[in-house]
Amino acid sequence: MKRTLPLLLVLALIVGSSRTNAQVIATEGKVEHTKGDKVAATIELPYPVEEVEAAIAEHFSKKGGKSDKSKGFQIFRSMKLRDEDVELNDLHFKVERKSRKEKDISIVYLLVGRPSENVGLRSSVDRHKIDEAKQFLSQLTPSVESHHLEKQIGDQEEVMKKASRKQLGLIDEQKELEEKIKNLQQKLEQNKIDQQKQSEELTRQQGVLDAMKGRRKS
Repeated sequence: MKRTLPLLLVLALIVGSSRTNAQVIATEGKVEHTKGDKVAATIELPYPVEEVEAAIAEHFSKKGGKSDKSKGFQIFRSMKLRDEDVELNDLHFKVERKSRKEKDISIVYLLVGRPSENVGLRSSVDRHKIDEAKQFLSQLTPSVESHHLEKQIGDQEEVMKKASRKQLGLIDEQKELEEKIKNLQQKLEQNKIDQQKQSEELTRQQGVLDAMKGRRKS
């Protein structure tokens, strides 16, 4: 008899596979900069703004790049879009939260500036290296995913450290409690011995009292 997988399991496998193989592709859009909107490459990523900005900075730091901030943009100057490129560019990134409700989804914009260009003065139809910018953002996605994974690993390691510290604390507390119980048990045993002695002393003293009363003259 031929066995078949349940329909829900098949659908789950198909969806999981499509998600794994899906690649986020950058598109062309508009970003506000100084005097009006500029043509920019843009991509949507399922990570918070802080993580995306940190991932971009990490990507360029490996290539010796440093960023500065200006008008809400993260700028990396004199950088190559591709390792094989000869020409250098000023890369202007802007990362924004998609919406107030979708705080873990970011929209990334990239303007490729000519060396020392003031992109704020660029016309609204200037498409300088827009295709290269889209390609760069699409290829940057794995770096952001990798950074996100490393952050998750780091966060989980911190959770493990806290859990481990708590476990060690509980073990130490157990030892202290056991020592207190041991001391209390010793005191309890000593108390029983003292009670027995005191009972014997009480009996003896009662005998003395009875003997004294027996000598009374009627």
